[in-house]
Amino acid sequence: MKTATITSADKLALTLFMAGVVHALVLLGISFDVDKPRVVNKTLEIALVKTPDKERPEKADFLAQENQMGSGEAEEKAINRQQTSRRPVAEKKANSEAKKMQLAKANAQKLLLQKEAAKAVNASDKKVLEEKKQVTVAELLHQSDEMAKLQMELNQSVESYSRRPRKLHINSINAHKYKAASYEKAWQQKIERIGNLNYPSDVRRKKLSGTLVLTVEILADGQLKKITINQRSGHKVIDDAAMNIVKLAAPFAPLPTELSKDVDILVITRTWQFLNEGELRTK
Repeated sequence: MKTATITSADKLALTLFMAGVVHALVLLGISFDVDKPRVVNKTLEIALVKTPDKERPEKADFLAQENQMGSGEAEEKAINRQQTSRRPVAEKKANSEAKKMQLAKANAQKLLLQKEAAKAVNASDKKVLEEKKQVTVAELLHQSDEMAKLQMELNQSVESYSRRPRKLHINSINAHKYKAASYEKAWQQKIERIGNLNYPSDVRRKKLSGTLVLTVEILADGQLKKITINQRSGHKVIDDAAMNIVKLAAPFAPLPTELSKDVDILVITRTWQFLNEGELRTK
């Protein structure tokens, strides 16, 4: 096996090649720059150091209770990454706490309003009850007096009712159904006799006629108590004549004993007819 030998011609060729490369780099302006480290504004922070180092660092990045030399290849401080990672969590926690505070405040205000409303209602109810008590106490005597007056009036009404005259009403329809039928018949005959004897001259002269309904109340002793015109004839002279005839016929006979036991006043209602011939009729 033959060993390759380097001749002087080979050395000369290599030298010329290297010289050409150097001249090309100079002519083309190609250069190489060395990377410079970036200048970073550092802030002094405090780090908790658990394991101290024997050597003291020349420039400290953090304040700590013990010396410790840094290690590793990371350019960014680990504490910055921790703070960056904790910041969103802290913000979320703060927002959650703020919401809780707002909710608690709203609930507290609502509870306060409910308590105030309840107090107002209780105060109003208490005031109403007190007013009712005052009114009740104030009106109790008044009501008692009113009740006494009402009782007195009731007693008077009952007594007055018990003392009121007992009346018997008869007319042309039911006259024959009562004990007073014979008395009423005698009274009618007397009225017609007195009326025809004292027939009003103005009515006869003017040949007036008319019909009226008249009620006469007679006491038990036969005295005239009251005259009432229930229906007028349309001529005042005839109405006045009828009332005058009743007054001329009074007093009447006393009521029969059997009738006076049950009746205090006999009420007779009759229809009076004044005819053109100058005649009076009752029915």
